[in-house]
Amino acid sequence: MIGGKDIVIPAVGSPASLDACARVVQRQWPRARFEDAETAEKYSSYGAIPFGRVRQLLAYPNAQAEASWDTDSAESPINSILYLILGEHSVTAVMDDPSFGEMPAILDGIKRMMEIDILNTDAVYFAEAA
Repeated sequence: MIGGKDIVIPAVGSPASLDACARVVQRQWPRARFEDAETAEKYSSYGAIPFGRVRQLLAYPNAQAEASWDTDSAESPINSILYLILGEHSVTAVMDDPSFGEMPAILDGIKRMMEIDILNTDAVYFAEAA
C-alpha cells in the first residue's frame, strides 16, 4: 500500500502538467519505470508514456522496485513508488515520506515546474489515436 502523505500542488489540469512531473521524476530516478494507475499499462521509460490518455501515473525508481510492488512485497523500501494524480487544478503526489531520499528534490522540481508560465496556459494537446 502506498504511504499516507499526499502533497497537492496547484497546476493546470492538462497532460502537459503530468508530462512535466514525469520528466522531473526521470531526472531524479534515471532508471524510472511508469504505470498507468487506472489501466495497469506499464511503460519502461518516460518516452513510452502516452500523455493525453494517462491521468494517474505510478512511478518506480527502477525495475526492482516495480517488481517488488507487483508482488505486493511487504519489504518494499520507503518511497519506492510515487503516485501522481492529475486533477482539474492540481497534481497530487502520494508517497511514503516527503523528506526521505530523493523525494524532497522530486517534490521541489515538480513545484517549480508547475510555476512555469507555459504550463499555466490553455493549449491543445493531441493524444495518440486509441
